[in-house]
Amino acid sequence: MKTRVIINPTAGAKRARERLSKHRSKLERAFGDIEWRESLNAEHVTTLAHEAAIRGYERVLVAGGDGTVHYAVNGLAGTQTALGIIPVGTGNDVAAAVGIPKNLDAAINTLIGNHVRAIDLGEVRSVPSSKGPPQKRIFCCVLGVGMDTPALKRINAAKILRRGRLLYSLAALKTILNYKAQPMRIHFNDQIIESKVFFAAVTNTQSYAGGMKICPQAKVNDGLLDLCIIPPMPLFQLLRSFTQVFNGQHVKRPEITLAQSAKTRFDSDSPIPITLDGELTNIQTPIEIRALPASLRVLGAPVTTTLTRNLAHALKN
Repeated sequence: MKTRVIINPTAGAKRARERLSKHRSKLERAFGDIEWRESLNAEHVTTLAHEAAIRGYERVLVAGGDGTVHYAVNGLAGTQTALGIIPVGTGNDVAAAVGIPKNLDAAINTLIGNHVRAIDLGEVRSVPSSKGPPQKRIFCCVLGVGMDTPALKRINAAKILRRGRLLYSLAALKTILNYKAQPMRIHFNDQIIESKVFFAAVTNTQSYAGGMKICPQAKVNDGLLDLCIIPPMPLFQLLRSFTQVFNGQHVKRPEITLAQSAKTRFDSDSPIPITLDGELTNIQTPIEIRALPASLRVLGAPVTTTLTRNLAHALKN
């Protein structure tokens, strides 16, 4: 059965095409009939992925980072077509979560092993209102509410620094210094937290933004989504909490709320925009979020010590 490869030519500082070209013949030997396509924009990734699923392709391999994966997943969720991730983006947290190493040679070898398993996804719906019809999107990594939006705007506007941990850190630092926590009502597990929130994340994977371990206990196959709520704090404590996110030590802070839930709802007096898998969106609170258990077929490492080792190595590097 056919394989479609979707290349995001802008991924990895516009080097995705070049890096993948060295592995083209190896993939063709392993998978046989391959159709090679390049995306024209983010939404085109969704179109190409969904088109392949409708046509009954066995797998879609996506060359890019978490943003590219996000748009591919919105075309593949709930279908029998398996997703394979070729990690050539700046953030490859979804690839790490399914045991695909960051090293490209090792990643290709993992993919051609053709081990398929099902993982969970998250779905967010905006609550119907007089301001417009409800919107629905799928995410595979993280949904962010709060400081994520202005931080991402700074990242997207950067002209000199390339995307990566340094740029992410600088954007987060500038945002921490200027962002004002917003009052929210967060519903989960028959609980309600009603207070000002600096940042909240609903995650499917342990990390996002290239290895920031926002919910270190998260699993992509437990049927649940993980929740991390960071309240306003004195500046020094906020800065300390931010640095601790890189190794997951922020979870020890008593001010931070951690939970797991199949459903979560965010309400606010004023609309607050959300981000999905490191992408800006036009979706705003109020929103309802639910886990979609085992709703995406993926190529990756078998669920053994190999997966654990690959995940640990990917997050470390």
